[in-house]
Amino acid sequence: MIMSKAKLKKWGAALFLAALYFFLLMVFYVNIDQDMGEGYYLPLIAPVLLCLVLIQWASGKFLLSIFMLPNLLTGLLWCMTFPLLYEWTYKSPWYLSKICYDFIVGTAMIVFLTSVEVLIMRFGRIKIASAVMTVLSLLFMAVPLVQIAYYSTVLHCLSPASLMALYLTNYKESVNYLQASFGYWGLAVILAVTFLVLYLFYKFHEAFGKSIAKQAKSLSKVIAALALSVAALMVGAYHYLPQTSMAELWRDVTDYVEKTKEYEKHHEKRLATLDIDINSALPALMKKSHTVIMVIGESASRSYMHVFNPDIPYENTPWMEKCRANGEIFLYNNVYSSWTQTVPSLQRALTEESQYNGKDFLDSCSIIDVANKAGYETWWFSNQGRYGEYDSIVTMIAKGADHTYWSDDSYLFSDKYDMILMDELKKVDPNKNNFVVLHIMGSHIYYNNRYPDEFGRWKTEDGSGMATALASYANSILYTDYFLERVFNYSKEHLNLASMIYFSDHGENLLISHNPDVFSFDMVRVPMMIYLSSDYRQMFPQKSRMLKYRQGRYFTNDMMYDTIAGILFAKSSRYDSGQDLSSPDYKFTRDTLVTMMGEHPLTEDPDAKPELVK
Repeated sequence: MIMSKAKLKKWGAALFLAALYFFLLMVFYVNIDQDMGEGYYLPLIAPVLLCLVLIQWASGKFLLSIFMLPNLLTGLLWCMTFPLLYEWTYKSPWYLSKICYDFIVGTAMIVFLTSVEVLIMRFGRIKIASAVMTVLSLLFMAVPLVQIAYYSTVLHCLSPASLMALYLTNYKESVNYLQASFGYWGLAVILAVTFLVLYLFYKFHEAFGKSIAKQAKSLSKVIAALALSVAALMVGAYHYLPQTSMAELWRDVTDYVEKTKEYEKHHEKRLATLDIDINSALPALMKKSHTVIMVIGESASRSYMHVFNPDIPYENTPWMEKCRANGEIFLYNNVYSSWTQTVPSLQRALTEESQYNGKDFLDSCSIIDVANKAGYETWWFSNQGRYGEYDSIVTMIAKGADHTYWSDDSYLFSDKYDMILMDELKKVDPNKNNFVVLHIMGSHIYYNNRYPDEFGRWKTEDGSGMATALASYANSILYTDYFLERVFNYSKEHLNLASMIYFSDHGENLLISHNPDVFSFDMVRVPMMIYLSSDYRQMFPQKSRMLKYRQGRYFTNDMMYDTIAGILFAKSSRYDSGQDLSSPDYKFTRDTLVTMMGEHPLTEDPDAKPELVK
């Protein structure tokens, strides 16, 4: 059967409009610096164009016609709102995959709503069907509209912190917030505009229904509409919707709340079994107020630090090299993380749980618990986000401290430099025994965002691509080295620094960051540094010698809990001397150590150095 010219023109017009829709959205993402990348958009071209062409045929309405306006607007709000508001807020790229998923779900909503409308309008009762479609449009638009409303009040996109407040709020608090943000007249205007938009949507849906009623009945179009609605529902709602930006952030919040409840439920019970003899711990032994500091680095790989790897052409660790030369610090050349991402690594580094002991995080005490029981005033200062996929468990550990501070209550991507934590460090009371944790942004991607301009010592040849370049990564390490120097000097002068420990959560591969699915050993090669004061060394010569002589031993950072407990002389039934690098009982060698939860023995590292066993 030969298709008529009129039908060919309609199919051609439908294809053109579908292509125009796709093209304009890709241009939009590029224009706001949130390009999803060709690896994501190229595979979408054929299925998106096919679905949009078929829904235009099934409905008899062109994509950009006024009949399609409510459904089109609903989908576009899902495609565009979060990427745009995130860019306006942070001026930095969001995850490419999330941009892609927002686009897929928004497009699926257009197809789903239109196909459902075609189906229900076929049953007649156009007014009822139009009312149903208007309600559906409102429900589907609710999430992007809430984002827009929130941004209009604070000029900031919704973050995990604000979502947390929304999750925990009650009706009265919600009303009070709306009144404070918009006022009674503002709320009246918003309600009036909302009802006007709903009325217009109703009229558009009604016009859509009347035009459908005039069309000749077509079983093939009904079947097509039914198939498209099911396909859009399956692909959009069940597969991609849970992976969209807002869905994942909301899940971060709900998961955080549930995990917090579970972790806190047994906290007192765990503490009761933490049987540390306070009279034998470091505060009592040193007999004068002092401070112990633990600095947790971010994405720092010793493969790209000059003090650990002199072959790199960037002298980015001048302070550490100077301190090592004068014997002031110990640097450990063969340390690895237990995983390539923050939470799996730190939930083991900061608690009893390790790759080797089979303990459960929810049944484990943390190093903060140990410091509290040993007699310290505990402080946690963080330049990372309080909530989110990458920080919820770390935050639960941090909340055990007497004093906590987060520089940013939003995403992992803090826009503040680590030196901001120096202001918090100055609040520590020098007349008390203090255990201080500083959790920095370090070298987290994007590297050129981690240091001020004056630390941009190295650049790429043409100055481009600095976000993920080795040059900018080297600059970020240089800034971390400077930060450590400032913390060290201030604490020695003002806080009677007894010990300072620095290690990183995980490393980095400069081509693929630290994705565990494409593992490489530079993702887990991490720096570790320990400083012991002259008083400490004089009082505890055996432990000091042990830490000095073991700079060439192999070690994984999931044993930091026991090692720090050992440095604090905070032994208990929840302490394992075999995992304590400062103990004569330390039992691990390169041959027995693993990373990635046992998936990779350290013997697989092709660039590993010989082990100095002492």
